[in-house]
Amino acid sequence: MLQIIEAILKNPDDNTQVSLIYANVSPDDILLKQKLDILAASRPNLKIFYTVDNPTKNWKGGVGYVSKDMALKGLPGPSDDTLILVCGPPGMMHHISGDKAKDRSQGELRGLLKDLGYTEQMVYKF
Repeated sequence: MLQIIEAILKNPDDNTQVSLIYANVSPDDILLKQKLDILAASRPNLKIFYTVDNPTKNWKGGVGYVSKDMALKGLPGPSDDTLILVCGPPGMMHHISGDKAKDRSQGELRGLLKDLGYTEQMVYKF
């Protein structure tokens, strides 16, 4: 996802709005957090929401698995100009978007994103 974010932000004329919900087990597991925070602070079209299963005492982000509420607050709503990119371990993929098909094609859209009204044309599973 970082490569996609950097490609969008590299072009000052690109006004694509980017929202990242980044789920991890603990704050220490968040790869490239400092870099992502710097990018988000410098670009108003990048919004990042972190959530962890095991927060530290001083944690200020979300807690738990990605929920409908997190998706509603952190992602653009379903529309023809929305594309949601999903990647993660199998359990998370199943919960968020449904699994890819056995032949590694996109497979049927299921899970949280389907429940929120997104269509298969609006979701890409890595």
